Amino acid sequence: MQSVDEWEGKPLVLEPWQRAMMGEALAFDSDGWPLWDSVIFVVPRKNGKTCSLAAYAVYRLLTSDGSPEILLAAASDKNAGRLFEAAATFVRRSPVLSELARVRDYTGEIIRDDGQGIIRRLASDPTKMHGYNPSLVVCDELAQWTTPSLRRAYAALTSGGGARSAPQVFTITTAGEASERPSSILGRLLDAARDAEDRDEKLGLEVARLWEAKTLIYNYSAPTVDPHDVKAMKLANPASWISVDYLRRQAKNPELTDAQVLQLHGCVWAATETTWIDPGVWVRCRSDRRLERGDALVLGFDGSERRDMTVLSASTLDGHVEVLRAWRRPDGAPSEWRIPRREVHEEIEAAFVRFDVRELAADPPGWYSEIEEWTGQFRRVVEFETKAGKRMAPACERFAIDAVQGRVSHTGDSLLAQHVGNCVAKDTPWGTVITKEHPDSPRKIDAAVASVIAYERAMWHAANQIAEPWAATW
Repeated sequence: MQSVDEWEGKPLVLEPWQRAMMGEALAFDSDGWPLWDSVIFVVPRKNGKTCSLAAYAVYRLLTSDGSPEILLAAASDKNAGRLFEAAATFVRRSPVLSELARVRDYTGEIIRDDGQGIIRRLASDPTKMHGYNPSLVVCDELAQWTTPSLRRAYAALTSGGGARSAPQVFTITTAGEASERPSSILGRLLDAARDAEDRDEKLGLEVARLWEAKTLIYNYSAPTVDPHDVKAMKLANPASWISVDYLRRQAKNPELTDAQVLQLHGCVWAATETTWIDPGVWVRCRSDRRLERGDALVLGFDGSERRDMTVLSASTLDGHVEVLRAWRRPDGAPSEWRIPRREVHEEIEAAFVRFDVRELAADPPGWYSEIEEWTGQFRRVVEFETKAGKRMAPACERFAIDAVQGRVSHTGDSLLAQHVGNCVAKDTPWGTVITKEHPDSPRKIDAAVASVIAYERAMWHAANQIAEPWAATW
């Protein structure tokens, strides 16, 4: 029995869209094995995803053979508790189910009456998510699993059923913060869905089947960036009880920003006021193109000593950007570790051999002696001071505008996508520049900076096309 609002005391009856979604998720092959090891449902808030997955957890507890162990996990105790309470309510409210299972609130467990099965509510502490042998894992709000420890915990949970014959992972979530999409687990899954060969798409819903990975993804997402476009928002909300009037009220709610309405009620990774490039825009710039030997291009270099990354990027004269090499501090490296400057020099030297390098543009702080050496060896070297707003602001704005207009392309490189997503747009007297969220933030942006440098100078060369570009002033 359900326990919320007008459904109080009523049995759970799946709507047609839920039956279609769950029907495919629970399909078996000709040998009787589940088709899918992993199922991801991306659906906006209040569409009943927690309730339906809680019911499925109870169903698996009572019908599965082999002492089922079912784990309910989330990035926070609150979310894990909500999922557990939904499952426990089904047991408590049903005279039949309460005879078959017992709820232990104090331990966060639901025990099958014969002792041959258990549902466990897991704490959000990642160190406590190991050592299980689950037959089913239900993960709530995957978009919030963003810290390194939670990502490791998710990996542990989704790989912990090795001793089971047919373990499954069901993941339910809304969209997340736009700035976190490139580096998030959910963002990577949605990128894989976009590239899937078996993919169905209609307005508001994308279904992707990754057969080799045995992964099924249902992604409801509103085809709009305007939360007041309630007809488009409704396309991402398949539940009959989510009305256009309800979505209109949410859009007018002064306690929610437009980005929050789009994220929570439209599953849109919406840009905020400080977002530099919308993640959706960046995804659309992806191309199958790759740099080839002899390509005319400009190298962009952003160097560091030890804390940030050192990145060498390239941009062709028609706007294709790639990261050639990145150096970062290895995990567990001693305090005296430094960027291997000889490797950097060798990589730049190799780039001049492989490509028609019109220029190397380098951010000079900390690398003055190397820049002097490169100038003597390659001649085609200029300094590009990224701290100078009057130079960096036009470069950042050009890059962002050209990305929106489809003039920038990239390979889909995860490092560059992550660094572009980490960039915070900051207003200056000269225009918008990109920066970290705060100086000590671990969210690096160096690949984005190097790419902006390369792109800006490549566009200059494309416009000027002179015989000896390194001799020009700018």
